Amino acid sequence: MRAYPAAIFRILLPAALICGAYVGRAYLDFLDSEARVIFDNLPYLFCLVAILVAYQFNRSRIMMASFAVAIFYWAVQHYLQVSLSQPEAWRGYLAISLALPVLSLYLLVQPERGIWNLYGLIYALAFIFLGLICIQIGPWLPQVNEAAALYYAPRPSESYVLSMGATILVALVTLLGIALLCIRNDEIEAALLGAFVSLYLVLALLHVDHISAAMSTAAALCLLGGLLRSSHAMAYRDELTGLPGRRALNEKLKMLGGNFAIAMLDVDHFKRFNDTYGHDVGDEVLKLVASRLRCVGGGGTAYRYGGEEFCIVFPRKVVADTVDPIEHVREEIGAYVMSLRDRNLRPTRARAGTRKRGATRLGGDQFSVTVSAGIAARKPDHPDTDAVLAAADKKLYQAKKAGRNRVAF
Repeated sequence: MRAYPAAIFRILLPAALICGAYVGRAYLDFLDSEARVIFDNLPYLFCLVAILVAYQFNRSRIMMASFAVAIFYWAVQHYLQVSLSQPEAWRGYLAISLALPVLSLYLLVQPERGIWNLYGLIYALAFIFLGLICIQIGPWLPQVNEAAALYYAPRPSESYVLSMGATILVALVTLLGIALLCIRNDEIEAALLGAFVSLYLVLALLHVDHISAAMSTAAALCLLGGLLRSSHAMAYRDELTGLPGRRALNEKLKMLGGNFAIAMLDVDHFKRFNDTYGHDVGDEVLKLVASRLRCVGGGGTAYRYGGEEFCIVFPRKVVADTVDPIEHVREEIGAYVMSLRDRNLRPTRARAGTRKRGATRLGGDQFSVTVSAGIAARKPDHPDTDAVLAAADKKLYQAKKAGRNRVAF
């Protein structure tokens, strides 16, 4: 549940790009002919940049989506700049209005497969094959019967052109995309969803001036922005716990000035957990601790320092301001009881274990986790961040030596 606000926050950039593109397209009439030519080619330029960056970071979904946006824009510019009463434009519109939600759904539900591997190749070929099927089926749908014609045929004489059937399909894909964004909480989902909505607006508001160039540019920027933000998160966020990592901590420490406090926390007897229960349980322990530290009060921000160690930075605070928040999370972690299935039922093979983990109820061993913490703040004898970190680490060692499951300051 805590991922929902962060997931919704990720939609803000695509939403801003879409709104900005829609408002900005009204000012394109004031551009001279040369500037208009440049703007009309921006979708191709940004799609090319997104493809190259996606290739560099081995992101197949963004690469395929960028190709799709470029092809979509080309098709709209070459086939849909005339009245839909013309047969070629009519068929093209039907094909595109079916391919857009279907291919977007395919990209949203599929996990990332990479590019240069067998799965990535099959994934790309299936994407192309699915697109070709939509192109063939789309123009045929309204010809099935009168009900199908009413349901699937576009409405070129109205301000909202997209058919009822395509609109329902778009709405379902959008809702699924929002659900997947809340579950996965990833920038790529937000980027794909933003690009999909941008292109949907092109089809729905086809009669609006400059809508295709503006919204296709927004779609390409959604993909490029999501890719860059996702790559930034990979570099600065710990993959296991979801907390900011060591690099993010170093950047934060560079920006600290004035008073600040730092708390170092360590999971007690973590090696024993790994040796007794295995690394998979050890990972669950780290996730538990991180989930509690993420909600630390007092204005602190938690980081994974390395291994079983965590660091919490409190800007503009002294030690007295941080003791209660640290004590609170320490008590929360210690009060949580983790359950472990009967180890005799645990399968030895990884694939069998995956199946059983989804079906076996928790039971058997139960254990709790405790943490020790040390707190230090900026003082004349340790004025810089390195000295405060070292002092906090020393206090952590004192807490360990005093019996663990306590806070030293």
